[in-house]
Amino acid sequence: MVDLLAQGLLDIGLSPGDHLGIWGVNTNEWVLTLLAAAKVGIVSVTMNPAYEPPEVKFCIGKTNMKGLVFDSTFRDKNLYEVMTKLVPEMTQCEPCTPFRSKEFPDLTHLIVFSDCDETLEGTYRLDDVFEAGKGNEDRRLVAENLIEAEDPWNIQFTSGTTGDPKAAVMSHFANVNNSYFVGKRMGLHLKNHVILCQVPFFHVFGSVLGILGALNHGAALVLPGPLYHPDESVQAVIDYKCTVLYGTPTMYVDLCAEVEKRSAKEQEALKKQGVEVALTAGALCSPVLLKKMHDTFELRVFSLYGMTEAGPCAFQSQVTDTEEQITTTVGSVAENVEIKVVDSEGRMVPMGQPGECWFKTYACMIRYWDDEQKTREALTETRWLKSGDQFILTEDGFGKVVGRVKDLIIRGGENIAPKEVEEHLEKHPSVREVHVYAVSDERLGEDVAVSIRLKEGTTWSEDELRAFCKGQIAHFKIPKYIEFVEDFPKTTSGKIQKFKLREMLEKKLGRKS
Repeated sequence: MVDLLAQGLLDIGLSPGDHLGIWGVNTNEWVLTLLAAAKVGIVSVTMNPAYEPPEVKFCIGKTNMKGLVFDSTFRDKNLYEVMTKLVPEMTQCEPCTPFRSKEFPDLTHLIVFSDCDETLEGTYRLDDVFEAGKGNEDRRLVAENLIEAEDPWNIQFTSGTTGDPKAAVMSHFANVNNSYFVGKRMGLHLKNHVILCQVPFFHVFGSVLGILGALNHGAALVLPGPLYHPDESVQAVIDYKCTVLYGTPTMYVDLCAEVEKRSAKEQEALKKQGVEVALTAGALCSPVLLKKMHDTFELRVFSLYGMTEAGPCAFQSQVTDTEEQITTTVGSVAENVEIKVVDSEGRMVPMGQPGECWFKTYACMIRYWDDEQKTREALTETRWLKSGDQFILTEDGFGKVVGRVKDLIIRGGENIAPKEVEEHLEKHPSVREVHVYAVSDERLGEDVAVSIRLKEGTTWSEDELRAFCKGQIAHFKIPKYIEFVEDFPKTTSGKIQKFKLREMLEKKLGRKS
């Protein structure tokens, strides 16, 4: 099916080196489209289906997109109508015909994922592209033979905390090999595993570690649904006897909470279900959550740390890691990756001292598309990639993320790592999720704030929180501002946007950052 779709993409007018957007939820067709593009040297540009029109406009224009494969609807939004407003020329074009756009001069092809009886104006159905691929396969074979390992295959939008996202250009070599080593360290090569893939394909966790990792090691991917719902995930584990779980910390918080709603008999059955491994990435995972995951499924948790631009994995847990190492570190350095921890001037700090983590890796991005300045800011002349994370490398080679360099709270000259405060608060039985951040203070420069999501049916007051901290963490680390929330603002890849928490609280307090 991949070969047929790849041939079809060429036959309708796309060429090796063109950029093809993929804008949709997790489906089998999404996987086929990603692999078909890669097979003939077309560079896929993966996009979040939740993007609003200005974000879609930015992505198409930023990456010089020639084609876009998209869902006709997403939740209550009609994405076809969104596209007709962005590209009005498509409504004057017959189905299955390329068009020209004044706004986007490179864009000529729109392809709809969804099954439709009729092809919509200005678009192809994915079935039409499959049909076009039933002819001579010579063009596909020629295109395949021209691909070099170092050629770009995918553009990933990184979820920056401020400003427009950057478009990281990744090579075949980087992502294929990185996904192989991640899977091997988890033991995916030892048997035919069944992976519950809860993470979205538009993010590197889903497309690289999920799709490519499964292909590398002969594993099955189970998609519990087009969008993440913890009840569907739990049911998929039961129905398909999943042996591996992929998810972010927030997903595992919800997954464990969903299991708790089930009967004692069901909970005990899930423990004996045969889930062996959980991979967590995309954000920091707390020791409390790791223990909860183990208690819920009786599995081994592997932490993974890195960044989209690093392929993505730079650190990962190993089978031989102790419980303490798993719950307090992000594992040890990944295979064929170099690491150094540096001060603000780029000089290496002694082992055990905090500094910014830099990577030098075979899996590093090629560059940021159409952004030389950001590329130079992220990569040194000798190709060291700056993580932006405050990090400690221990004598025995394990890594500890202290926090984001930019997240560090400086209160009256005292440096406070938000993660330290978060880990203490997570010990309280009422806490489901907690995030600590800085707010501006006229006298101290910055002070400590916290936003907390409580477990269902529990309560906790501000005074009780402060009492819980007293005598356990230094007085200056105890949050001055406490907010209880239902949810947190997130990036498109599920990372918590602390800068938005800060903005919302400072607006409430009538302050300026």
